[in-house]
Amino acid sequence: MDRRIRRARGIRAFGAILAGVALSAAALTACAGGADESPAHPFGPPPEASPGIHAWAVGEAGGLLVTADGGATWSRQRFYLSQRGVDVAFTDVATGWLVTDGGTVLATTDGGAEWAVVKQTDLAVKALAASSATCAWVVGSGAAAAGGDVATVLRTADGGATWRRTRFGMAQLTDVVFADDRHGLLLALDRIWSTTDGGRTWKLRKTVPMTVLTSVTMTDVRHAWVAGWDTQTGDPLVFTSRDGGVTWRALRLRVSPAGPGALQARQIAAAAGHLWVTCPAGVLASRDGGRSWELQQVPAGRPAAIAAADEAHVLATTETQPILASVDGGAVWLAFGRADFLERPLVAVAAVAGPAQ
Repeated sequence: MDRRIRRARGIRAFGAILAGVALSAAALTACAGGADESPAHPFGPPPEASPGIHAWAVGEAGGLLVTADGGATWSRQRFYLSQRGVDVAFTDVATGWLVTDGGTVLATTDGGAEWAVVKQTDLAVKALAASSATCAWVVGSGAAAAGGDVATVLRTADGGATWRRTRFGMAQLTDVVFADDRHGLLLALDRIWSTTDGGRTWKLRKTVPMTVLTSVTMTDVRHAWVAGWDTQTGDPLVFTSRDGGVTWRALRLRVSPAGPGALQARQIAAAAGHLWVTCPAGVLASRDGGRSWELQQVPAGRPAAIAAADEAHVLATTETQPILASVDGGAVWLAFGRADFLERPLVAVAAVAGPAQ
């Protein structure tokens, strides 16, 4: 959830809403003993502290992990979600949103120290986007309990007080991103839509047969990238747009083969002309907007969600529990994470650059 909007799984007036909405006992459970914080990392040493690089990660165990120094130290917040986190988005170091597999939407205005339930949806939630303190979008399908298949986008423009619904029939929506409160992109397995009115209306811009489009990112209202893979060959695919998603061009990823399915793109992040795409074999990276690519090796795990705070500081989750971090744009990746923080894998991460604390 970059944008200079950063999110992974990728980046996302709560005031009146948070003042009027109590924490849901069904969704949040207080932790005894307060936040747990430690620099212990059995997978390997953490990166050197980078004050001002903030990140948040949610996982299958329902926990929320937070760092304010680029991953050198992490703390688990004072509560656990009884539901599994699906996606998280922060628009600055204080303002964030989180969605769960039970269809619950939560919001924070203090960097995640406290959360409020702003919406209980009937969706099986897939993705989340946020552009400001007032505007957020939730993508899902059907009813969370019934496993329905009617694709839906929920949107709020007042911090979660009210929500509007747009339905997309049988489309299998996979991701959503907004560069500001009006300009956004929406993905299905083989389709890309754009909006210029905050999601009130959407235009189908591109159909790519025989593909699975998995992730989308924007760095401003004009520049966007979509990642996915070819269902026939398993090769990674990246498309770029310079006009806000109206037209798209396929990028050539000239990287050495790494085995069947090893380069299938999962998530994409962008910052200042740098791109990162996670795949089972590592991280596909470009320093020139996608003109050239390299496969960056990682020391442990299979990269999944990814977020970039800036062109140097990148964090990724993995299928096998360690957190990955780089302070040099991915030239070197470190794998680290305490086992008791990571009982089960993390599934989404958001990152922003802000003032050092």
